Amino acid sequence: MTVFLRWGVFGILAVAALVYAYNASKRLAVNRSAEPARVAATPDGDSEAVDITQTTSAEAPVHVPDQCQDELRVAERALEARREQMPLDKLLRVRLIVFEKDPVRRQRLEKVAADWYLLEGDEPSTASMRREVVADCEQVTQAP
Repeated sequence: MTVFLRWGVFGILAVAALVYAYNASKRLAVNRSAEPARVAATPDGDSEAVDITQTTSAEAPVHVPDQCQDELRVAERALEARREQMPLDKLLRVRLIVFEKDPVRRQRLEKVAADWYLLEGDEPSTASMRREVVADCEQVTQAP
């Protein structure tokens, strides 16, 4: 009798594990189907397939100078990290900031990340955020 009881418990646990694995894989598949759009836009990733100057038809296009593109990526990543409630120190360790060779430029990128992460109030629209980042970047790059 104990052998049957033991195999019964083992069988129940095995079925429960299979059901759990099936549900977990289903959730993982759903999360991964939404992931490609986010991965392509991730500023700290290696893929540069996303054109930063692309906008929806409702937004006015914002010209982003070459020297301001990194700051724009960092600002977008900061807002995303804020939405996901990621710690600020983790945000400051993204590849785009950490691997910057110029210490002044790295400090500037850290400041942009912190400013947009600690932004008070509601998040601005994408177009207004881009305008603010570009204006701030151009003001800093024009300064002596």
